[in-house]
Amino acid sequence: MNRITGICLLAAVAAVPGVAAIAGVAGASAPARPGLEGTVWVGNRGLPAVAAYDASSGSLQHTVALAARASDVAAGKGKIYVGEEAANTIAVIDGRSGQVITRIATGPRPHHLAGSMGGNYVTYSAFATNRAGVIDVRTDELLGEWETSASPLARTHASALSTDARTLYAANDGTNEITALDTQTGELLYSIPVPRAHELIVTADGRTAYVSCRSDNAIRVVDLEQRTIVAELALTLPDTLQLSRNGKQLTVGLRGTPAQVAVVDTDSLAVTAVVTIPGTLAGHQWTSPNGRWTFAAFEGPAPGTAVIDHELNEVVDVLPFPGGGQPHGIDQAG
Repeated sequence: MNRITGICLLAAVAAVPGVAAIAGVAGASAPARPGLEGTVWVGNRGLPAVAAYDASSGSLQHTVALAARASDVAAGKGKIYVGEEAANTIAVIDGRSGQVITRIATGPRPHHLAGSMGGNYVTYSAFATNRAGVIDVRTDELLGEWETSASPLARTHASALSTDARTLYAANDGTNEITALDTQTGELLYSIPVPRAHELIVTADGRTAYVSCRSDNAIRVVDLEQRTIVAELALTLPDTLQLSRNGKQLTVGLRGTPAQVAVVDTDSLAVTAVVTIPGTLAGHQWTSPNGRWTFAAFEGPAPGTAVIDHELNEVVDVLPFPGGGQPHGIDQAG
């Protein structure tokens, strides 16, 4: 069994409409986490709120009220971008003050968000459509929202950007494909057949995509240069994906019950651990650049974010979400 230590103590602070705004104070047994810095932001698809925690101590820094429930979270240049799916907007939050500084109007239901490696751009998918968009975080300008497939039935679930942000990759589970677009023109560059493509993440060198195919209980590895599937890994209900900076470790959120996160060695494509987290359903996760730590959002009777130490592959802390709800999207801002 996984051990859970250092659960945050809670104290009330200023109220947020519809949310019990509370602050977390790390317990005496919760050690600082070496190699971690900055703030971890967690969105809530059950409440119109996002919460921010100090990555090292786990203490709650901000609880921010939103115009709609939060679908996902991405960070860039000291700002936090949160999909307000039901409002067709993305809220932009100042990472230091926790204040909403602007909103960006998008197409329908901005769903999964992902930042570029350099932090200058954020991409989002327009859920249940065949569209995805890109935001320049330096100006908060929507550069474009384009078709990710020739079919309006594509159901683009997630998108990701290449390291240079010139290419947008989209997972289209309605058309069983991943596609690539030119972010300068919106031109559809190519399509690769991938059955049940649900979510994806692309390596820093742009050569490989890992694609979760949840309804097929599989991770499919795609060679983006040869444009073909080169390997497959069986996992039960794989969903969200995160890579360590060196690309050697892949964490996979599993959407079964109990909530779990699988750890995969990308060289061997072997599952090295499956970590059970204290919830009924896993949300998204963020893995530290050095691969040591994963913060995984989860739903359940006492929802929050589990902190996994990969030296132990155990849960070592739990960060409760103020007001409960359904913690879902997550990212870290330096």
